[in-house]
Order: sequence, then C-alpha cells, then structure tokens
Amino acid sequence: SESIVISAKPFTYMVPAESHHATTNAENITAATQPTREIFSLPSTSLQSIPVIKSTSDWSRSDANDASGISNALLNAIRFAGVKFLRFAAVDAMNAIRCKAVPLDRILGGHGHHGHEEDDDNKYGLNSFVTLAEVCIAGLPSYADCMIPDTKLDARRVLTVKPDLGSLKILPYASQTAMVLGTLHDQVTGELSPLCTRGLLHRVIESARDDFGLAFTVGAEIEFTLFHDDKTKQDDMPVAVDESLFGHATTLNQQEEFISDLYDQLCKQNISVELVHAESASGQLEIVLKYQLDPMKLADNVVLARETIRAVARLHGMRALFLPKISAAQAGNGMHLHFSFRNLRSINSPKSNAFPHETIPDAISSLGGSFLEGILDHLPALVSLTIPSVNSFRRVGPGCWTGSDVSWGVEDKEAPLRVCIDPATRCATNVELKLADSTSNVYLKIAAVLSAGLDGIMRGLKLRPMAGSTEAEDLDSSLASKLPATFEESLEYLQCDNFLCSILGKELVTCYIALRKAEIENSSGVSLEDEVIHAYRLA
Repeated sequence: SESIVISAKPFTYMVPAESHHATTNAENITAATQPTREIFSLPSTSLQSIPVIKSTSDWSRSDANDASGISNALLNAIRFAGVKFLRFAAVDAMNAIRCKAVPLDRILGGHGHHGHEEDDDNKYGLNSFVTLAEVCIAGLPSYADCMIPDTKLDARRVLTVKPDLGSLKILPYASQTAMVLGTLHDQVTGELSPLCTRGLLHRVIESARDDFGLAFTVGAEIEFTLFHDDKTKQDDMPVAVDESLFGHATTLNQQEEFISDLYDQLCKQNISVELVHAESASGQLEIVLKYQLDPMKLADNVVLARETIRAVARLHGMRALFLPKISAAQAGNGMHLHFSFRNLRSINSPKSNAFPHETIPDAISSLGGSFLEGILDHLPALVSLTIPSVNSFRRVGPGCWTGSDVSWGVEDKEAPLRVCIDPATRCATNVELKLADSTSNVYLKIAAVLSAGLDGIMRGLKLRPMAGSTEAEDLDSSLASKLPATFEESLEYLQCDNFLCSILGKELVTCYIALRKAEIENSSGVSLEDEVIHAYRLA
C-alpha cells in the first residue's frame, strides 16, 4: 500500500544462546519467522534485523486519522447527551434550509446498508452520508416543488453535503436532534459546487485574507413580528400579540417568558445576544446578535437563530413572521448587517478595527471609505440579493427606516448605509446596511456585500459626500443615484453588473435570476394581505 512506509532502522530478534529448551525454541522461532524471511529475502540466522516499524523521528499522526477520531468523539458525546439524529443541512439559493436526518447509530457504524458489511457506512467519513439533488439547491422556487426550466438544471446531478463540524449544534427545541451545516460538492469529482452559497462565502473570506490582508467582522439584527397562533380576523388576517411601538415596554413585559426561553435556547447553541427591544410595528421584536470575527460563524448563527425563533414562538402559542412588510401603515421586518474589518498586514495593530480614522473622531479611514464606496457603487445590483422579493420592496421608501437612494450618513437611520459611532469613544466603529431582510440567503448576501466593498478597496475609490452635507448639495442632482423602484428592476441591474456576476459565477447567476423572475411572475396581482396570510400559514 502507498500509505505504508517501512523504516530501515532495525527491530532485533534474539535467540538465547542457552536454554532448557534451546533446540525446541530455535525450531519454533525458525518456523514462525520463515514467512517474513521469504518476503524480505533474509538469510536464516539466529540474529536478524527486521525493519517492521517507523522510528519515532519518522512517524507523524495522520490528519485524516485525527479528523476521524475527533468527529467520532464528538458524535459519541452528543449521543451520550441523548441525541439520536444528525441533520445535514445546506441553505439553497432561495433561502430555504434543505436537510436530511441520519440516525447517529448509522453514522457511528451501528448498522450497515445496501448489503454492505457492518461499519461500511463510515468508511469514507461524514462526507458520504447525505446527498441532495442539484436542482433542489438552485432550481426550485420558494412557492412550489417544481423545476424552473430557465435555470438549466434537471434532476440528473447530485451534490454531497460535506459537513462543517464547527457549526454542529444540538437543537434545544428538538433535543434528540443535532444539526450541522455544510458545503455542497459534486458527487463524482468532489469539487465545490458553483451553486453552493456557503462555499461562495468561504471563498470571499479567503480572498480577502490572502489577496488583501483583510479580515471582516460582521454582526446582525433580526426583526420579526409575533402573531397569535389560533386567532385571525374575519378576513383571515392574523392578529398581532400587541399594539406596541418602538422601544415600548409592552412587548417586553407581555412576552417575557418567550424572550427568556428564546434567550436560553440561543445560549445553548452558543449564539450570543447583545440586545432585545420592541420595534416600530405591532408585536415586533428585534434580536441583536453579537458580532463575530468570522463572517461564516455569524451567517451560521443567523440561520440557526431564525429556526430557533420560529420554534420557540410555536412552543409559546405564537407564530413568528420574518416577512419584510406586514402592514402598509407600519415599519417592516429587516435583517440589518454590520461590517468592519481588520488589517492583518498592519505592523502595529493587525487585530484592531481598521474601519475608523486613526486620529479624527467619528471619521472613517481611507480603506473604510473605499469599502463604503464600493458597496454604494454596486448597491442598485446588490439589493437584488439583499432584499430579494416583491414584498421586500414594499418596505423601501422615505420614512420606512431603510433609505430610498444610494447614499450614506453618520448615524442616519434613513440612509441605506449608516456609519455607527461608539458613544464611549466617539469613533466610527462599523457600517450598517439597512437594505437587507430575512428573505435573502445570508451567505449569498454577505459574500456579495463584502465583495463589493473589496472592489472599492481594490480600485481605490474615493467616498462620495455624505447625504445632507454641503458637498452633497452642491453636486448636480442629476448625478444622484436612485435605487431600483422594483425588485424586477434590481435584477436587471444585477445582470449588468459584470463584477458581481463574476463573483457569483455564471451558473449561480443564471439560476438565481431565473428563480427570482419566476417568483415575480407568481406574485403578480397578489395583495399585501395575501402575502401576510400565506406567510402566516407557513410560519
């Protein structure tokens, strides 16, 4: 075998010179070692050097053995904690979690299958257990289990889910089940699928580190609305749990048990919460997740947190809706993202935030300015990925706390890009993207925004004047960029954005645009009330 290396250093067999059974022992040893002598063509002598093991200096532990041992230890530990099933999960292009549950006993070698010997399942590790049809990842819309021809996908190709054990969590709301998120790979070649959005984010993070020397910090705010589980109006519209407004204590008081239970279940999954407060609409809450130095961990936390919010709401006799717009008269549900970065090539402070200016309070560094301008430059196309539905665009406009043009501001909650100031230090800490909601795939969304910012840094773009400033007012109003008025228009911007299309790749762009256009057609003539009723039934 290629994996076996025989050392040249000796392991010595000795035949005692004197023994009560010397003749018998010598004969026995000769007979026992004869096959070995034949293999290595060794002469038959009483003292022989036989190379059978590596020396300590030549030996090293196999990484594959380490990984296998760690995964088995981890799976045995969660089985001891009462877990019976492991869900292998991936998020598709339309933001649906696609998963399959495998019994832990099968993974740990308790059962064979398809006529193979027992333990054969685990021969290739965790990467061989779950496959998903490629068309299920980027060929099915969110409204039906039907293939969209314009995606160019069919049912013939299969992807394997390669789990990331760093994302494995026991689900507190389904305590006999754990879930692990993974990347999607071609079943035949093993290559990362161009349709895998989690893999796309991995590649963007690695490019930022290797090509730019930058590492990103990302945070998220998740907004949702709580409705009674068993109460609807005569027109089937759901009834919110209260009529509170922004920052009021009503929701916090009345839903304390839900909030406390939700907090506990998130903590059990190592998902840290920084803040909870009532938002502007009836029954609306915002959960602020702690920022992460690894954008992938933040994205995973968002996926897990939304699942937990839905499940805990059900346990408390409610339904949680993440639908961006629920009432024409009230603010909608966003999922704002916060971005900053660290300059890993900095001699003095490679671990420090490189977004703020080093000496000027509440100002942005030159790299931070280029990062912002890159996002603004691509914003008309980016919104097709960050607010990707007809309902999402009902939430955009003046007075909707989202912004309605391509602009930025300092602590301006009506600007699409809001530079946040630390109240203690008065330094700019990060930029918040408000044009984002929970209908979007979080991996795709973060990957696209980071790429746009990196493009601004690579091109050395100069940040445009802040909205409302004298410099901005002096600019020709005809040069001011407007956001797309509709979701369909935003897809046209995406098709024309060569940079973003190159980052996403031809296959993913083709599938994404085809699916979203199918959803636009499906929602034609559907009222806001119908959208709410449909979302409520699915919650």
